[in-house]
Amino acid sequence: MRLPSNLRMKLACDFARVKSQGSSQAGKFLVLGALRVETLKEFQFGLITGGKLGNAVVRNRIRRLLREIVRAHRAEVAPGWQMVIIARWRAPKATLAELEQDWLRLARRMQLLKMPASAATAP
Repeated sequence: MRLPSNLRMKLACDFARVKSQGSSQAGKFLVLGALRVETLKEFQFGLITGGKLGNAVVRNRIRRLLREIVRAHRAEVAPGWQMVIIARWRAPKATLAELEQDWLRLARRMQLLKMPASAATAP
């Protein structure tokens, strides 16, 4: 199942706003930048895979893996966030599971994920 196009950040000004006004956390394979935007009904994400990662085949593979991670955890991401996922130089050697674990750790650290119902009601 494809992600809807309204979830993707496409404009350079959106990426620049997240970089200048948002916060970021670095992991082993990824850097996650995020900015709270109250007017968003869902969330938006953008991917950055620089030329230093490898040729186009390598960069596109990383993008596919990162989109799959976002798609798999779409229901867990809290609405109202713009996030930029930047692949680091170690990312081409990482498996899907390693990238997913790194993304989840960063998203939890930045509080981008919804609180589980059991944690929200616990005293």
